[in-house]
Amino acid sequence: MKRLYLFCMILFIVSCSNQPQNALVKVVKVAVVIQDPIVDGKRIHETFVTPGYTFKWNDPWQLTKDYEAALEEISHGAVDYQVTEIIDSQDFFTRLRKSGEMLNEARIIELLQEPGWATLKEEGQRFDYKAFIEHYGFDKKRDAGEIHEVWVWSPPMTGMWESNMSGDNAFWINSSPTEGVNCREHLCVMGLNYERDLACALESYAHRVESTMMKVYGWWDYDNKTDKNSLTTWEVYAAYALKYDKFLPGMSHIGNVHFPPNGEKDYDWTNKNKVMSFADNWKNYPNVKEENPREMDCSEWGCEHLGYMKWWFGHLPHFSGINPEDGKLNNWWHYVVDYNEALKKESEN
Repeated sequence: MKRLYLFCMILFIVSCSNQPQNALVKVVKVAVVIQDPIVDGKRIHETFVTPGYTFKWNDPWQLTKDYEAALEEISHGAVDYQVTEIIDSQDFFTRLRKSGEMLNEARIIELLQEPGWATLKEEGQRFDYKAFIEHYGFDKKRDAGEIHEVWVWSPPMTGMWESNMSGDNAFWINSSPTEGVNCREHLCVMGLNYERDLACALESYAHRVESTMMKVYGWWDYDNKTDKNSLTTWEVYAAYALKYDKFLPGMSHIGNVHFPPNGEKDYDWTNKNKVMSFADNWKNYPNVKEENPREMDCSEWGCEHLGYMKWWFGHLPHFSGINPEDGKLNNWWHYVVDYNEALKKESEN
C-alpha cells in the first residue's frame, strides 16, 4: 500500500513539474483620462446618439472598471493594472484636418450635435498626442515610474488611434509613433471610444498586442514561406486554417484578432464551420506539440465578439522562463506592457 502511495505521489510531482508556471505578476500603473462633457445636466454618453442609430453610448467610468478587470482576467493574472488617477477632463486635443482648428469642449459638443456629423465627416480629425502628453505631464510621470500607460475614453470622431507609442525608440503599435515627446521610456496611450462597448476596447488592445508581437518576432509572412519550420512562434500562434492549410492541410492554431481558427473573412467571429485546431496545446507553452487536434467552431467563444476576444487573449502565453527554441520570454504580456524591460529579462537568461 505504501509503495502504491509513493508511486502515485511521484506521478503527481512529475506531472506538476511538467506544467508551465505562471509568470510573476507585472504591476502596470495607468492614468485614465475621461472626456465626457456635461450638457443640460447630463453626461453626453447618457443622451447623445450616433446619427442614424438609436443605441446608447456606454458609461466610461464603468468601462474603466470593466476594462481593468477583463485585462487582468484574460492575462491569467500576469498583469495587475492599477489605476493611479482618473482625470475628468474638459480639455480636448483634437484638430480638424482641413482647417487645422483645435477643438475645445464647446466646439466638440456643437459638432456632435450637428445633423449627420457633417463637419466632422467632411473635415476629418487628428489627435495631438504630443500636446496631450505634455499638458498632463505624462512624459515626466512615465520616466519617474508613476505611470506606465494612459487610457483615454473619448466620444467618437476625436481622431485618436486605437493605440499609440512615444518615447525613445518608440515603434508602431497600430499607428506610427509620436515623435518629439521628451520621454525616455515607452509610453502607450490607448484611444478608447465609449460609443463602443468592452469588446471593441479589448479588440483595440489586441491590435496593440499584435503590433508588439510583430516587433518581437517579425511581421506575418505566410504567403512568402513554404516550409512550416520557417514560421516564427508568433506566426504559428496566429495561424488560422485559411493560412495554415498550405503548411499542414486541414489544421489551425489560435488565429488572429479578426480571423479565428475557422475564419474566412475579417471579423468572422460567428462562423459555424468546423476546423481542426491545436489551440488547446498552447496551455503547455512553450511545449506546444502539433498532436491531438480538436474540432472547433465559433461555439468555443459563444459566437460573439466579446467571447472571441477573451478566448483569443486567454491562449496568449503568460508563463515564466524563456522559450529555448527562440530565446523569447514565455510571458508575451511582458513585451506588451513594458517592451524594454522584457528585453532586459531576455538578456539575463
